[in-house]
Amino acid sequence: MKIDITGRHFQVTDALKKLIQGKIQKLDKYSMKLESVHVVLEVQKIRHISEITLLAKNLRLTAKNQGEDMRSSFDGSFESIELQMRRHHDRVKDHKGRRYGVKKTAKPSEAEE
Repeated sequence: MKIDITGRHFQVTDALKKLIQGKIQKLDKYSMKLESVHVVLEVQKIRHISEITLLAKNLRLTAKNQGEDMRSSFDGSFESIELQMRRHHDRVKDHKGRRYGVKKTAKPSEAEE
């Protein structure tokens, strides 16, 4: 998985990069075959905006959030992208489960008659 971190109008610190990379690595638990993740951090006067774009096989998710500081902004967008991934993972899992469901058998009362 390729992680790109971009800062607009400010220099991204090493501590912030480590925080972002650590959290993004946690998304591997959804086993979605992630190809790349692009994180854009932007400062506009007093607004701190973060945007996460995630590319996986046959899937593209985006989340955008703004906050008082960069960490809270990133945390908000990360929670949103994690929720989207969890929902998509559950849909795929449920869909496959229905395909290979257990066949219905005759009721015991019908079989005895």
